[in-house]
Formats: sequence, structure tokens, C-alpha cells
Amino acid sequence: MTQRAMFPPHQSPTATPKDRDGAGTAALVLALASYVLTTVDGGFFLVIPVGIAAIVCGVVGVGRAKRGEASNGRMALVGLVLGSVVTVPTTCFLIWLIAGLYGAYA
Repeated sequence: MTQRAMFPPHQSPTATPKDRDGAGTAALVLALASYVLTTVDGGFFLVIPVGIAAIVCGVVGVGRAKRGEASNGRMALVGLVLGSVVTVPTTCFLIWLIAGLYGAYA
């Protein structure tokens, strides 16, 4: 008579790679921060660098979601769009403002 083991042999669970959701989350947080900075006195000039960082993180996050490495593709896309919607008009306004001031003093 063979003796049966009470418990199955130990098998370690296969390690599943974790999602790389950091870029998508960062894109949304930075985009919201750039939106808030448009209303803060003196923070208006920080909108452009923070918005560019949001756009870059959004592009990286969307790319990771398309490859299946991340699960928050919509969050990355919202961060990308909001960062663009805030950054592009702000940049155009600052260029218009600087050109107008340069023309007034020239």
C-alpha cells in the first residue's frame, strides 16, 4: 500500500509582472496641477513646464497601456488631453503677451 501525501507538493506561485501605472497617474496629477496653477497668483509661469511634463507622462502612459503594460490607459489619456488643453493656450497667450510688451517698448 502506497502512502498518499496529505498536502500537494509546494509550488511557488508564478510571479506576475505588476502594472506600470505610474506614468498615467502622474500625467493626470500634473495636468490637474497645471490647471490649478493657472489660477494661482505667480503660478502662471509654472503652467508650461508642469503641463509639458503632463503631456510627456501622458504619452508614455498611453503607450504602455497600448502595449498591455499598464491598466490605466484612460487616466493617461485624460492627463494627456487636459495637459494639452491647459498648456497650449497658456503658451500662446504668453507668446502674445511678450510680443505685445516687446512691441510697446521697441
